Amino acid sequence: MELLESLGRALASATVSADGHTLDAASVDAMHPLRGHPEFARLRARPRAVVEPADVAEVAALVRWAAATRTALVARGGGSGLMGGAAVIRPAVVVDLRRLASVRVDLDACLVHAGAGATLARVDAALAPHGLMLGHDPWTIGVATVGGVVSTNGLGYLGGRAGNVGAQLRGLEVVLADGRVVRTPPVPARSAGLDLARLFVGAEGTLGIVTEATLAVLPRPEERIVAAYRFPSFTDGVGVAVRLRRSGVRLTCLELSADGLPPAPASLLIVCDGLAGEARVHADRAARAALEGGSERLPDATAEQEWNDRHAIGERWAARSRFRPEEWRADARLDQFDYAHVAVPLAGLEAVRTTAHALVRRHGLRLVEEGLWHWPELYSVVVAGPPHAAAGVRETIDGVCRAAQDAGGTMEYCHGVGWKLAHLIEREHGAAGLDVLQRIKAALDPAGILNPGKGGL
Repeated sequence: MELLESLGRALASATVSADGHTLDAASVDAMHPLRGHPEFARLRARPRAVVEPADVAEVAALVRWAAATRTALVARGGGSGLMGGAAVIRPAVVVDLRRLASVRVDLDACLVHAGAGATLARVDAALAPHGLMLGHDPWTIGVATVGGVVSTNGLGYLGGRAGNVGAQLRGLEVVLADGRVVRTPPVPARSAGLDLARLFVGAEGTLGIVTEATLAVLPRPEERIVAAYRFPSFTDGVGVAVRLRRSGVRLTCLELSADGLPPAPASLLIVCDGLAGEARVHADRAARAALEGGSERLPDATAEQEWNDRHAIGERWAARSRFRPEEWRADARLDQFDYAHVAVPLAGLEAVRTTAHALVRRHGLRLVEEGLWHWPELYSVVVAGPPHAAAGVRETIDGVCRAAQDAGGTMEYCHGVGWKLAHLIEREHGAAGLDVLQRIKAALDPAGILNPGKGGL
């Protein structure tokens, strides 16, 4: 009660809640103990309160209050992060940014200025009447927020054309740990020292709280061509992906997947869009390469359905309760699953795949899917097992991440580090690299109040 009264005095019009259901829902994101980490159920903590600031001034006032009272803050958007980046694992107040949802379109500049709490679907809907679209289109587009995807540097289904969120970012507004506000200019290029906006991309709220972002947007395509192909093997599909890039074919999306261990066949989804006639040129060249690579073309209806259903998983997740107590018991006897999304130099891809397959077999798991996304270097696996397989699932995913690092790559390409991969952060950056990150954290957040325990910082 004293905490709530103190918050009420510090903030003018922010909504402050200590309702049990609200606190439980705000304590978790899409990280789950069933993903090979049953101990995560014991780590979850109810937040001390959930605060919804009305604007950036109230975020700054809240941060100043937190700094003065040494209260940890966990910034929250849609809660769809997969790594526990928005989960509460230590006593903290949750900063729910949903009220910071303004959207302003700069038509001639092809920019959109969006509050951190605006969902991607809301931003895209605001762009549609102007013939523009958002370049970031993840599976959780209806839930994910602008602040969340900037903080994890997300990559979506249009990434082959638009790149990740960092590539689309033009300007940023961030509240620092002492309550000061940094705003960077929304220009396409700068050469004036370090790029401050980039400092906060992928930082998962550990260095500052993103309150607004300016993103470059795309013209809506005059034509879009979607095609799907089936290959005898995953390796055959990788070879075609490599040839497509080398030949200069421009793809909006490339998704290669195989449902199971070799010798399972693989399917390839290719999307090309752009001006009328332009997309057809690229799609025809892609089709030729796919057929010469030993594939058979699947019916257009199959390809269209796969593309149109790309958000279905996110929609199903959004319809579920954020926190289900029966799934969060430490003794819950439910099936285990998890996924890794690693990036490796192409020369190391086969070694990482071999490691992944060996770990799946060693631990008696099922390889639900292996895949590539957009570029041949971006490799992913999904594994599953029975309730007793938690340790095997965890060791398999960690092993794939380590194999990627050993191949000169990175342990994650689109979802961030959060809590789940924090134990591998020194291996990722090396001792000297981690020291640099920790020095930056200490300089910007000396009291350690911003999202503690995340990202290895």
